[in-house]
Amino acid sequence: MGAIAVPIVPGKLDAWSSWMSELNGVRKAGFEELNSRYGLTAHRAWLQQTPDGGHTVIAVHDGPGGDDFMARIAASDHPFDMWFKENIREVHGLDFSGPMPPLPELKLA
Repeated sequence: MGAIAVPIVPGKLDAWSSWMSELNGVRKAGFEELNSRYGLTAHRAWLQQTPDGGHTVIAVHDGPGGDDFMARIAASDHPFDMWFKENIREVHGLDFSGPMPPLPELKLA
């Protein structure tokens, strides 16, 4: 299982909500196919408001491919993955063309 906590860029909460609606609606089949390609049995996102009024998303990538999901999608040029990464760039500010930020370390099991 992989997990990551990423802030939402200020002013991009509505864009994040629209993206989640697409993944659960018109792009659901593509999202399910993405999860299948990467060996994910569950791909969940929790929205957490921070004490300063901002928002952070806690994303969990469960299944055999969860641990290396971020690294593998970063290298992908699949059309759906490119769209997915563009949304990550827009709402979270993560740029997949450069080095990835450090992934979280499991400290308590």
